[in-house]
Amino acid sequence: MQLDIHTRSKQNIVNIAAPIGFLAIWSGGAIFAKVGLQYTDSWSFLFLRSAIALSLLLAIYLKSTHKKIDITELKKDQVKGIIFSGLLLQVFYLTFYFSAINTGLSLGIIILVLGIQPIITSLLSGNTVSVKNVILLAICFSGLVLSTLGYHSVDKINVSGIVLSVLALLSITFGTIAQAKVKTPPILTLLIQTIFSFLIFSAVIVYQGLSFEVNAYSLLSLVWMGAVVSVGAYLLLMLMLKYSSADKVSTLFFLLPLLTMILESLIFDTTLSTLTIFGVLLVCASLFIYQTQKSTKSSQ
Repeated sequence: MQLDIHTRSKQNIVNIAAPIGFLAIWSGGAIFAKVGLQYTDSWSFLFLRSAIALSLLLAIYLKSTHKKIDITELKKDQVKGIIFSGLLLQVFYLTFYFSAINTGLSLGIIILVLGIQPIITSLLSGNTVSVKNVILLAICFSGLVLSTLGYHSVDKINVSGIVLSVLALLSITFGTIAQAKVKTPPILTLLIQTIFSFLIFSAVIVYQGLSFEVNAYSLLSLVWMGAVVSVGAYLLLMLMLKYSSADKVSTLFFLLPLLTMILESLIFDTTLSTLTIFGVLLVCASLFIYQTQKSTKSSQ
């Protein structure tokens, strides 16, 4: 009984603190990546990011006082699941996302394509989705559309960029669903995934070479993306998927571009239009109803 209370208490803390931390870190990551890419190319940035993340994860894993599970103790199916979800989230998603940006496709269009992810995840996660929930998710997406159109331009369109955006969408969607099925400790899971992503990006760098301009801005951006986002945010994502369903966690992605817009307006002194503010409020209201309804239902 005491163990059950402790587990529930831990789960309640995760349900409150983890989403807040994840949203704050990940939404800020978009700004840091934007700054960092001014001083390097996408492949070099992804390689250096994975190198920093791998170094930090190795240090954490080796110095951890908790009982560690050795990689050799994992079953073959467990390793396959870890690698599969890691490739989707850490290699394919990031590669397609950055490649879509490099085509010159408007960021607003990329945001809208990726904004479909929570809806697809809810439909494919295996849980029964009521008509009410579908309507709430549709309202969330409508709010995202309004806020994006009020803040970002959508005038630059090209086929290759849209295709890459769709591939990024599929990668993060199926990656999130696959990650929810992984039951190994988050640190070990992320360590294995980062090792494979590092090896893949290393192979690319050997072929095309490394380019990175060293200055305070580029280093700060790289450290934030490599240590804070690639380790902190991904661990929080895994923690949330451990205690909650993939469809519920995925709805948080509706808020990420909105928080990025708000942060940009505060940092770069840009103005949020009335349309953007209305869209943000629409997303927050419908998402609150969706989340509390799901929680109430699950608690019953």
